[in-house]
Amino acid sequence: MSSGKPDIRAFGQVSMADAGALARLAGTLPDDAVSISGSSLEIEFAGFYLDVDEFLETAAASMQPGDSGHLDYFDDENGVLTRYDLAPGGHESKSHRYDDILEHTKGDGNW
Repeated sequence: MSSGKPDIRAFGQVSMADAGALARLAGTLPDDAVSISGSSLEIEFAGFYLDVDEFLETAAASMQPGDSGHLDYFDDENGVLTRYDLAPGGHESKSHRYDDILEHTKGDGNW
């Protein structure tokens, strides 16, 4: 990374009925990356490294039916966006290269 800009950005939101479980989930991420309001956890991070494995494992183990959430993980160094859809017991993820996301807008000036 030569530009001095963060390599990783992450944004997300999780809604959980259990306030204790929500606080434990927040504890898996840097303090300055999370905020809790009621039953909602907001995630906003920019930096050079973020290990989301513990977050994903804790979410899978803690979420109950009716809980929901997602995490968008932007790897700017490699140009890849991964969307994690969170659910009780696990998560689903899809990754896309930035170029592939913008491919359909090439005629609109995104080259």
